[in-house]
Amino acid sequence: MSKPKIIFSAILLFFLLFVPILQATTNTNIIDLDGTFSENGNLFNLDNLKPGDWAEREITISNQTDHDIIYDIDVRYIEGSELFFNQLSLEIMQGDQVLFNDKLANFSLLTELPLRTNSEEKLDFTLTFPPESGNEYQGLTTTAEIIITAFDDTETETSSFPIATDSQPTSGSSLPSTATVMFNILLIGGVLLLVGSLILLYLKRNKFAEE
Repeated sequence: MSKPKIIFSAILLFFLLFVPILQATTNTNIIDLDGTFSENGNLFNLDNLKPGDWAEREITISNQTDHDIIYDIDVRYIEGSELFFNQLSLEIMQGDQVLFNDKLANFSLLTELPLRTNSEEKLDFTLTFPPESGNEYQGLTTTAEIIITAFDDTETETSSFPIATDSQPTSGSSLPSTATVMFNILLIGGVLLLVGSLILLYLKRNKFAEE
């Protein structure tokens, strides 16, 4: 084999063997994410929610770099009922610190959360269908996503976690209507008062008749 062919073969072998290794070592993620997910990969995949139902999930964020980074948390409505989406409540805990605890309608971007090098943090998420919710939410569905975006000096990395929920269908047991319950209580009270008055009047007439 001639010398030029040997040199060409050596260069080709170098690129085949070493370039993929160099790429693998330089294209590392900013963060690593792990957590409790449903079988289809959703963070929340909740069916037949009734007022008062809630579910807990967690995500662990690990800093994969050799320097401190920051990250943001956002919640984005995708499709379905905005009415149902806005009614749901979300609590986000970072250890003992409450990052957010309100209805999704009031969520605003959580920015510049720090994460030190070679460290990890656990985020706890609690999604609640408030117990005071009424009949207008029956049978509604909504889809959203929680978005975590990590930043360092040169790169940005975004990960999304789907949320899929639906409330108890209309064909199921009806949710209690506050107005209907109050009307029924007043109606029963009125009937009892009328019956009591009639009994009292009857007893008085019998007493006068005996005298």
